[in-house]
Amino acid sequence: FLDPSPKYRPKFRYWLPDASVSPGIVTKDIHDAKAVGAGGLEYLPFYLYGLVGNATPPTDWTKYGFGTPAFNSLLKSSLKAAKDTGILIDYALGANQGQGVPSEVMTPGLSVELLMGNTTITPYGGISAPVPQPHQPSSSITSGLTFMHPLEQFGTPNLTAVIAYQVLSQTPVSSTTGSRTVYLNQSSFIDLMPYVQDGWALVWNPPDHTKTYKILSFWEAYTNQRSCAGGVNATDFIGNGSWTVDHFSKAGAARVTDFWNQYILSDKEISSLLKSVGKYAWEDSMEQLASLYWSPGLLQRFQNTYGYDLLPYLPLFFTPSNTWNGALPVYNEVFAFGNDTNVGNSVYQLDYRKVLNDGYQDYLLHFEQWTHSIGTEYSTQPAYNLPLQMLSDILLLDAPEGESLGFGRLTDAYRQFAGPAHLANKSVISTELGAVNVPPYSLRVPDLLQQIKRSFAGGFTMNVLHGFPTSTPYPNTTWPGYTTFYYAFTEMWNSIQPAWQHMRDTLDYVGRNQFVLQQGSPRVDLAFYLYASPWAPKTQYNSTNLRDLGYTYDYLGPDNLISHQATVRDGNLGIPGYQALIFNHQTVSTVETAESLVNMASSGLRMIFVGQIPDQTYPTTASSQAALITAVKRLLSNENVYQTATIDQLPTILAKLRIAPRTSLSCSSNPVYSIWRSSNDLNYIYFFNDQAKTTQCTAKISVAAFTATPYIYNAWTGSQTPLLQYTATNSTISVPLALKSNETLILALHRSPPSPFLKCTHNHTLALVTGPTTLTSSSGMTSRINASLPQATNLTTWDLVIEDWHSAPNRFAVKTEITRHSFKNVALVPWNQISASLIPVSGIGHYTTKFTVPTSPNLPPSSPSPSSSNSSSGLVGLLHLPLIQHTARVYLNGKVLPPIDPVNPVVEMTGMEAGKEYELEIMVTTTLFNRIKAEANETMVVGQKAAVLQPKYGTWLFEEYGLVGSVVVVW
Repeated sequence: FLDPSPKYRPKFRYWLPDASVSPGIVTKDIHDAKAVGAGGLEYLPFYLYGLVGNATPPTDWTKYGFGTPAFNSLLKSSLKAAKDTGILIDYALGANQGQGVPSEVMTPGLSVELLMGNTTITPYGGISAPVPQPHQPSSSITSGLTFMHPLEQFGTPNLTAVIAYQVLSQTPVSSTTGSRTVYLNQSSFIDLMPYVQDGWALVWNPPDHTKTYKILSFWEAYTNQRSCAGGVNATDFIGNGSWTVDHFSKAGAARVTDFWNQYILSDKEISSLLKSVGKYAWEDSMEQLASLYWSPGLLQRFQNTYGYDLLPYLPLFFTPSNTWNGALPVYNEVFAFGNDTNVGNSVYQLDYRKVLNDGYQDYLLHFEQWTHSIGTEYSTQPAYNLPLQMLSDILLLDAPEGESLGFGRLTDAYRQFAGPAHLANKSVISTELGAVNVPPYSLRVPDLLQQIKRSFAGGFTMNVLHGFPTSTPYPNTTWPGYTTFYYAFTEMWNSIQPAWQHMRDTLDYVGRNQFVLQQGSPRVDLAFYLYASPWAPKTQYNSTNLRDLGYTYDYLGPDNLISHQATVRDGNLGIPGYQALIFNHQTVSTVETAESLVNMASSGLRMIFVGQIPDQTYPTTASSQAALITAVKRLLSNENVYQTATIDQLPTILAKLRIAPRTSLSCSSNPVYSIWRSSNDLNYIYFFNDQAKTTQCTAKISVAAFTATPYIYNAWTGSQTPLLQYTATNSTISVPLALKSNETLILALHRSPPSPFLKCTHNHTLALVTGPTTLTSSSGMTSRINASLPQATNLTTWDLVIEDWHSAPNRFAVKTEITRHSFKNVALVPWNQISASLIPVSGIGHYTTKFTVPTSPNLPPSSPSPSSSNSSSGLVGLLHLPLIQHTARVYLNGKVLPPIDPVNPVVEMTGMEAGKEYELEIMVTTTLFNRIKAEANETMVVGQKAAVLQPKYGTWLFEEYGLVGSVVVVW
């Protein structure tokens, strides 16, 4: 816990501009990452986010592109540096986001889409003409949405099918969407492929000449979407950049691994180094476009798997809900059957999305097998953004990864991701964290930590910080250096930041929490059933009534509940020990899942159905529907199954069933979250006060006091101290909690005899020994007290030296120069109130003052406490600081004191002598925002000005930096 090994420590996403970077600089960055407490890097050849648009690469990417000899050489030196340094490397499977590799165009395994063409046959008409040609989708899709590469128009699509339907009606063109809905007569379906002559000519007359018909053609075509731009005038396919691969088949994954095997791992030294320090092969969230996501042979696959033909339903699938992020128009006509009011989300969508997800799982499994064969593991950000089944796919990965940005920083969305991983007892549940759509160099460490703490509360156990740009000069790029995403997103964590000097404190804190949260197995009170395809980041349980009582809960999908991990023992489900499974207006289930639920209920698992019950299955056949209705009817008749109309009744029902939280919470305000991990000899409980004010709680923990002794594990200092203030019964331990805004706490329950510091009274209340003694508070602070009131020393006057960090005269050298500004006898006010000249300044403030320890006889003597880093005897002073804006460290007579929790900045000063004078220095850092804002018109990345790329540098006010507030020593 004190010094976690690299596998538990947070990582940085490491942005490598391209292979022109000096190996020495990358080696320095790797050593820097290790020095500040990182456990590894997500090594991402960034290539300016793939260089979308018509821009020319800043360097020669035919020479420095992904997979070139120069790239391989840099990768090798990077792996050597990681091995020498002792950190781990996750390696992107391709350039930019790992979604493709260099390839000859139109090669099997590259990304494919299904295009549609159509024509109308009016009454008394027919057709004798070429098959309707495929239409390209809307410009929203073909353009690449400004941040993805466009779909390039070359190659010849292959005709896959031609069908016809009678038209019942159609709506007017919508003024908002620019499209209309065409309603088709489902029973009028006709397969027209027998009427196609010579592969292109269609001769056909409708059976009812009085009706209007639609003829619809379907064509397979390569999307021709790059994942990364190539070099200028490339002479081979490697220099021509990377192309997105088919993510819905094994063939797409094999296109990637074949490239690695032939062009990268053929270097035996790289192969050996990857086996030594490579942790995960990795791919980012999917950013790829298509008119309809597809894979060759998908129709036949469906027929073979599900026993009927998907062809009649193809027109229904060309809807926004099946596009990237579920929001893009495809064509100016959307098709539906009859008078279906659920246009774009008909039940037949379930079939298409299921078979698409089957292909995606083949893709994932190939990478899983390949990575294991070369001595590493596999991680990816699975399924979301596309019409897939994320909860089903998480089980297949060694280390599933989510993200704070794409998940909207929603705790409930995090729980939806973590649930399947918890069921599979995966210790590493990773998240890409810290991307915020605000100006880079503005994210404060307490805000970063708030995001990290919430990710823990949602079930994540590994944070990959976004990100660490290579600290290198780069063409047409000025100080503060290579800045990814063209100044659109935070953050650029490297030695260019003043706070880098204190980053070790922060990453040690994160690493200790991650160490705890990866121990043993999760324990979660409840599971909610969730079918979501496509999945979107939103809160599924829109009530706080369970959270406020301390209930923890996850989400599980239909495929999770038929996995081998979904077993019932003693009425609890799976390793997390879910005590009940709740269906909150969930209407979709497979027959296999429903039958599994019947068995689970018969084995004692309690289930609660709120509102609607499952009445729709997939595949959508009549026999499957009938089987589902039968299984659900059996399920509802089970004595362990309960129904209610609203979620308001859930706490009452759970209480009647005697299903209590493992950690019941009664707090003065909410939200407060808890996470429970259980190992052989320890139980850990992580608490987080996720609100903007202090809260007082009583946590009643379901554990027998005689089997567990509570300790506070301080993630800031690494100390482990017995908790002396708690009440125990034969079945619970009650702990009072006082948590500041955004404060966390780790409670460890040791399976050992009670602490010798305690004595037990007859009513099982653990009482403090009377008189002056050592107390451990719920925040982990250990101090000596007695009955007398504490004295306080208010430190009001300070000398201040400000390190003004700015560019060297040659801004393109990316070198920091420091100018010092000195002030005497200043108050603790913002720097801009000390001098207007400090308004644009960013950097480090050194505050120094002197004080004398009081000699009052009321002060208690001090002896070493279990958490103290100072072993000498003497007096104790608790140094209370104002809230820390960014980072801070404290020095007493030149010696650094323990790390500071920025949301509860109280530092223990031990071994002090009454009457003696001490010098105190408080060192605070700032972001670089003020300096960048002041010089945004002179700050560039690849020739583009920050002021233009990020207008908020002009509209946001200057930050009021400094140590602002009161500093008090309480004796």
